[in-house]
Amino acid sequence: MRLKFHFFIILIFSLLVSLSCQKSDKNSAPNEQVEEILSLEQVDQTSESDTIGSGALVLLIVSAIVLGPGLIAFFYYFIPLGLWYEARLSGIKVSWLTLMVMRWQRVPQELILKTLIRAKNAGLPLSARELADHYLAQVDIETVVNTLIRATNAGMSITLKELAAQFLARVDVEKVIHALITAKNADLEISLKTLASHYLAQVNVEQVINALITAHNSGYEEMTVNDLKEHYLSNGDVVRTVDAFVSARKAELPNFTFKDIAAIDLAGIDVVKAVEAAITPRVVETDGVTGIARDGVQLTMKLKITLRASIKSIIGGASEETVLARVNESLASEIGNSESHRHILRSPYELAERVYAKNLWKGTAFEILSIDVSDFQVGKDIEAELTTERAKAQAEMAKTEFIRAEEKVQKAMAAAFIDGNLSIHDYHNMMNTEADTKMRESIGKSANKSNKKKSEDAEDIEEH
Repeated sequence: MRLKFHFFIILIFSLLVSLSCQKSDKNSAPNEQVEEILSLEQVDQTSESDTIGSGALVLLIVSAIVLGPGLIAFFYYFIPLGLWYEARLSGIKVSWLTLMVMRWQRVPQELILKTLIRAKNAGLPLSARELADHYLAQVDIETVVNTLIRATNAGMSITLKELAAQFLARVDVEKVIHALITAKNADLEISLKTLASHYLAQVNVEQVINALITAHNSGYEEMTVNDLKEHYLSNGDVVRTVDAFVSARKAELPNFTFKDIAAIDLAGIDVVKAVEAAITPRVVETDGVTGIARDGVQLTMKLKITLRASIKSIIGGASEETVLARVNESLASEIGNSESHRHILRSPYELAERVYAKNLWKGTAFEILSIDVSDFQVGKDIEAELTTERAKAQAEMAKTEFIRAEEKVQKAMAAAFIDGNLSIHDYHNMMNTEADTKMRESIGKSANKSNKKKSEDAEDIEEH
């Protein structure tokens, strides 16, 4: 259909050219016939002029009928007069030839002109040819120009060519420019090329910029966008890591860097809780630890331990349970090394200081700030109980030996009866003698008790 229309236009122009080039025939009669022609000239002059006038009129009418609709269709198809005039009112000059070329290249004239008007009203000078070229390069003109207007209004020096190149590189220019504007408002100077390269590396540029602003606002201006990019590409949580880092700086914790905090996050540890443990010490009470002093008295003690996490030792350091186990073992050992339980009772905190002085937190993720005694109880006198049990055992052994001796005596007496060496009369005399001996021993013990009581009463009377 388009080829037919173009052929029709060309045919009309060819007709006009041929008609304009026509000339009236020149007289070629020889001189000898001049007189005859002159004689007839007067007769045909009137009719010839009438014929030429009527032919020109017909040609004019035919041309108007044929060319009028063609010219109207030509301008309607190639030149959007309404948009062209609207652009002119906005101070944008676009030639008809440029519009015709855009139509032949199948560039949407309305999109180009509307975009030019919007850019002009935003104070951004662009040309129709420039926009058409970027459109033909498959650039989303509307998105790129709107983004460029935002960047220009934010005071950023970015050209259409630079932004279009990033768009063709598959960069989300809207997201990147938004991040750049956010950084600029926070007085951070970051180039479009740098942030676009981070975006192409699959970095969440908005998240990284917000984290960087947080770090700079906390006073850590040494941090760069590349530091956060590396942490993000290592599957780290830049937001929580920077928040934890800022908290540690505000708490003035010693001897740590951003890399230490980032390493905690990459180790799979909750970095925020880890830093909170380093900022706010925890008080942990041990279970009752039982030990026996050298005097044999049993003591049970409880300690309150103030622990603080060490940022540099969190990764690979022993846990809190390890610290408590070491303290319990050291406490039991110190009780056992004490001369007597009375010495511990007189100065229990001296024992806690000896435990603290051993630096039991080495190799762990914590630091012991203090150790205090929270409770202690005196238990059994183990040595006395052992002595008593030993005496009982010895008594049982003596009784057993006595019973064995009596059995031997009984056997010997039985053998003496059988052999005739012992008579019944002798046996009764022996039993009477034994009973008399027991009676005398019992009377002697009673007399001793009575005398002892009298002496004690006398002492009491003298004291009173």
